[in-house]
Amino acid sequence: MYVDVHCHLLPGVDDGAADWAESSAMLTQAREEKVSALCVTPHMWPDRYPNRPGDLREAFRAWSEKASGRGIELHLGGEVHFRPDLAEAWSAGDLLPLGERAAYVLVELPLLLCPPGVEEVLYRLRLAGAEPVLAHPERYPYAQRDPGRLSGIAEAGIPFQLTCASVAGHFGSAVQKASFAFLERGWVHVMASDAHSPTGRRPVFREAVEVVVRRYGREAARRLCVANPRRLLDGEAVQPVLCAVRKRGLWRS
Repeated sequence: MYVDVHCHLLPGVDDGAADWAESSAMLTQAREEKVSALCVTPHMWPDRYPNRPGDLREAFRAWSEKASGRGIELHLGGEVHFRPDLAEAWSAGDLLPLGERAAYVLVELPLLLCPPGVEEVLYRLRLAGAEPVLAHPERYPYAQRDPGRLSGIAEAGIPFQLTCASVAGHFGSAVQKASFAFLERGWVHVMASDAHSPTGRRPVFREAVEVVVRRYGREAARRLCVANPRRLLDGEAVQPVLCAVRKRGLWRS
């Protein structure tokens, strides 16, 4: 049912699943959470996780053979750490898009400081033929303090991806509040698990969907967790998501 376009189930390549046992447990959890398709997105961060597309493709082929038969459609992508030469890296074939059939690239910003010129770098990435997707903006402290700090990225039409655990409140009230702020501005198009382990960072799709349904309605949840993630994998334009808060059975903006 749900389509997860950001998770770290490919074992032994980053800070996600350490081995097949952990990865297998996470696949079981994903199935229990009603995930029918997922895209593993290993970190692609030259200074910390210097994963190359060819190596990841080989690891994914071996892993997907073991992981098949779970009733989950499997794809490969990458979580690309922001750097000034993203456009050049894309043109050189050094980045993996989501699902590999499309040109959407999941981009993670630095945690503590929004880099200067980020809008220009993402603009040049688009000129090079890729479409960036901003990973978990609600978890950046500078965006929690001032959601408007990312307005230039949103106004450029770049989709935002929230973490399910953030929406469900697992990272605390400040992160959840930022999640709601981005949703209610209409900047968010996708939710994903960003699952890293079967214990501390497990997928929590159903819990997050319940929060969205209560607060914004079923159609918002469907677009965030089913329709738009599938569109990313298929290389299609995402749909806008209306997130107006419901109160006493009525809508209020």
